[in-house]
Amino acid sequence: MQQALIWSKKQDGALYITTIIRHLELLKWLINLYSIKRALSWSIMFDVFLLPSRFVIYIQFRMILGDLLQDYKKIIIAIMAVVMLGITLPSAAAQSNQLQYQHSTGIVTLSTDSLEIRVVGANTSPHFHWWSPTNPSIDYHMKFVSLFEANDTDSDGIFTRGVDVLVGPRFILPITDWEFSGFQTETDGENITAVHFNFTSVEEFDPRPEGAEYNWTHLPTLPSFNVTVQLRVHFYMDSPSEVKFDVIIDGWNWTYDDSILVFQFVITESNHGANQPETPPGQFHKTETKFQFSNGYMEYEPTALAANNTLQVKASYGQGVGLEAGESVYLAFENFGDETLVYDPVLGVESSSSLPLIDTPTLLLIGGVIGVVVIAAIALRVRK
Repeated sequence: MQQALIWSKKQDGALYITTIIRHLELLKWLINLYSIKRALSWSIMFDVFLLPSRFVIYIQFRMILGDLLQDYKKIIIAIMAVVMLGITLPSAAAQSNQLQYQHSTGIVTLSTDSLEIRVVGANTSPHFHWWSPTNPSIDYHMKFVSLFEANDTDSDGIFTRGVDVLVGPRFILPITDWEFSGFQTETDGENITAVHFNFTSVEEFDPRPEGAEYNWTHLPTLPSFNVTVQLRVHFYMDSPSEVKFDVIIDGWNWTYDDSILVFQFVITESNHGANQPETPPGQFHKTETKFQFSNGYMEYEPTALAANNTLQVKASYGQGVGLEAGESVYLAFENFGDETLVYDPVLGVESSSSLPLIDTPTLLLIGGVIGVVVIAAIALRVRK
């Protein structure tokens, strides 16, 4: 097993909250004794306890001010504590959106606070399996099923099942022999900011297979050829709720110059957990270039690259060509000749948090504003 740990995985959230509450009680007790020195020393200790998220800091800020607004002396101490807390915020924020990644027996697992995803490249066609850790009731699955050439009968650049006709058989993506590249990382100082890896397959395809069930007399002859399919997966910590992946296709031999090449995916969902039956995704719909389902999504680019040429990409969805269960998504690429196709969709989960988070500059600004208000209040009190 190849495993790398970027930041240590956080403990159970309830334990963190309990710990923070106990420490807040200690801070209030110290403030009640008007011990500025001890209160500030305790605030500095937040570097040791490593708050799990800025949300907890926000809660702490509200709790301290709510309890201490009765006495301006306590407010002054609270302001100083908040400022010290702002200084320690970078180390605390480093614990949010943590990342683990590993590879074992053809399966890559990526884990952050915002997204859990498994990329499977063994004993099945390539398969993305992902869910939201903050809403883990539903798992989403996207399987790479097939490539096929089709006549664009209505010349709209979109594959329409039942209207556009397949040219020859489908190239079914293999279930074995996907080669894993290993991990590559990007860093910023000591922190790893991105992880990249590939799954690659080279498979021979016979576009005119023999057999009693086949009749290719209406098509030109075409010898067998090797098709290279590579999935390049990219995970960036500045967008921790989604994964970008490049689809690389090389070696395709066309029957007709005006055909389109169609990449078929199948999207399903299941209850969270292992070995749960998969069903069509709920609330599945397409908005512009984004397929959405419950709180998951897949977003595609309207263009692809082949050498230095920009290609049109159009998407459709519906029933599977091979009656596959789930919702089939079809990405149609215009003819790119004998060049290598490079395409980069994105999948992920929608953010479920609508709570405001306070960053370091904002936190310090709030502390400064409160300080001004307190000084004004003290001055007014002295005048009276």
